[in-house]
Amino acid sequence: MPPDTPSRPSSATLAAAVRLLAVKRSTKAQLTQKLRDRGHAEDEIREAVAECERLGYVDDRTFANLYVRSVLDRKPVGRMRLLHALLTQGVDGDLAHEVIDAFADDESERIDRALAKLEALRPQDSYGQLGRRLERMGFTAPTIFRALRKRAETRGFKPESLEDFE
Repeated sequence: MPPDTPSRPSSATLAAAVRLLAVKRSTKAQLTQKLRDRGHAEDEIREAVAECERLGYVDDRTFANLYVRSVLDRKPVGRMRLLHALLTQGVDGDLAHEVIDAFADDESERIDRALAKLEALRPQDSYGQLGRRLERMGFTAPTIFRALRKRAETRGFKPESLEDFE
């Protein structure tokens, strides 16, 4: 092959990549790992993934947006859980933060829904227990504090100090 001709992945590696993507949307990292698991050569994998990206078959931004939307459609979770899930899926950290920030507008609505659900399921839980449950759902401490304070104020309970929320 002449040196100025761009290299192309082997047809077998590219075909395998396209077959994998036809079955399930993946990130570049996931596609790379799946091809590696199937025994393809590293240089061919890089080329095949780059070709799939060039053709628009694999796009981490689209994957992240769809993933976050599907999770949020099913249940209210916080940004930390979303971030962890995207990083686990192989999405770049900066891209994951950017995508999650695009959904930040709904966070107060999401935590209100989560808090209402928790209170309905476990009405005996204290504010501290609710806070810990919300934290496990991936909400950040400042968001949890604001939601619990708002809930306490609407119910007529005004804590004297922050220790009442612990």
